[in-house]
Amino acid sequence: MKKKKKGGFLAHLKSIGFTNRLAVYILCFLLIGLIGGFWLSVLSIRADYVGSLLCWTVVFTPIGTAASIAIGKVVDKSKAENTVGGIKYDLAMN
Repeated sequence: MKKKKKGGFLAHLKSIGFTNRLAVYILCFLLIGLIGGFWLSVLSIRADYVGSLLCWTVVFTPIGTAASIAIGKVVDKSKAENTVGGIKYDLAMN
């Protein structure tokens, strides 16, 4: 029986590849943006502000678009590595 490795999320991040780690960081950044946008909207409602939150939207829309493209490329790269003819697949089969 294998011993379970000690460590947590940070130990796991060190064990995965750079592109997968980058994808996790991008998702964390988007989560922070989502939480920040929610908090900003709550503050706007409390202050009876009826205008748009353009300052937040202008910043996070391009970031969200770029992140979706980057995440898609990371998934494509992992898929190519782990299918027949991929680097990791061939190493595992040998």
